[in-house]
Amino acid sequence: MIKREIDGIILKGASQMPIIAIIGPRQSGKSTLAKALFKDHIYLDMQDAELFDFANSDPKGFLNHYKNEHGVIIDEAQYAAPLFAQIKVEADKDPKPGYFILSGSQNFLLLEKINESMAGRVYFYTLLPLSIAELHSADLSLQEADAQIIKGFYPRIYQSKLNEHEYYQNYISTYVERDIRTIRNIDNILLFKQFMQLCALRIGNTVNIADIAGKCGISAITAKSWLSLLEASFILFLLPSYHDNLGKRITKSPKLFFYDVGLAAALMGLHKEALVQERTIYGALFENMIIVDIIKNCFALNFRPTMSFFRDTNQKEIDLIIEWGGKTIPIEIKASQTISSSFFDTLTWFQERVDQKTEPTIVYGGDSTQKRSKGSVISWQHLDQLVKKL
Repeated sequence: MIKREIDGIILKGASQMPIIAIIGPRQSGKSTLAKALFKDHIYLDMQDAELFDFANSDPKGFLNHYKNEHGVIIDEAQYAAPLFAQIKVEADKDPKPGYFILSGSQNFLLLEKINESMAGRVYFYTLLPLSIAELHSADLSLQEADAQIIKGFYPRIYQSKLNEHEYYQNYISTYVERDIRTIRNIDNILLFKQFMQLCALRIGNTVNIADIAGKCGISAITAKSWLSLLEASFILFLLPSYHDNLGKRITKSPKLFFYDVGLAAALMGLHKEALVQERTIYGALFENMIIVDIIKNCFALNFRPTMSFFRDTNQKEIDLIIEWGGKTIPIEIKASQTISSSFFDTLTWFQERVDQKTEPTIVYGGDSTQKRSKGSVISWQHLDQLVKKL
């Protein structure tokens, strides 16, 4: 098993709360991590037909049947919503820390159902696919950013040495045919896959619902609904725009990114050679990889800084702005393997106009990490250093 950076945080939480919920994309390693951290717990998978029927038809009997000294892991818990109210009752009767370990791959549904019945009794943790630092620690990272983008970060690719193209094609089919249909009845699966591809092609761009809907031949209402589904099941996320005192002429639409660049590249039909040739797409995917890796490192340390991007109508743009503890870190992301002093121009402009203490930072495709007079330069392979500074 590849060691996950978040494991210590989860164990700490399990020493304090009776219910722990681990959420994240399908195949991000939730089940593996839960079983590794809680070896003495009974593992129960709600995708098993017999367990599913037992849990949903007789929640009290189900929990009594599997009651034990250590606890239970209930995997894909969103499929057994009737259990949640009974788990609350059991946790109130005997609030043994770390007894109930829940996991699930449908963000909105699981959060909504748990919050309705277990508020104040549960800690949530998000496990995304592997981070660059985790791959380094396991001696599995790739030296070239373009190769890393194509391979992506899902653990199974590395643990089973799978072909990434075949893996992602299977992942997409399984996700659409199993997960999506359990959330909402979508008649035209091929059209939904086309919608996913159109979203992948717009990575790093501000969201334009009308454009995506028009190209897909669906209504704007349907497009919004499908976008929400992709968010709820950890396929993509929206990065909000920065709001402060820099004037009203600021882009308000969020930017679209995927939780895994390998999956996005597969949806685009890209291989390494094509990615190198398509420099605009490469730059967008590189930016996506960096932003998600920063998010992964934040989750591993159990803190959630405010993240946004800045773009005004004069085309001044900052790829990522992190706000935490009174500090503001504007970050420019460059796929280039060499540093140009011009990379700091917009960061310096931004620094001169905000009131907060700012720490301008360049993340780039090279190997060096440097401290310069205008700010910091960090290699794409050392993003954990950036987050640890926070």
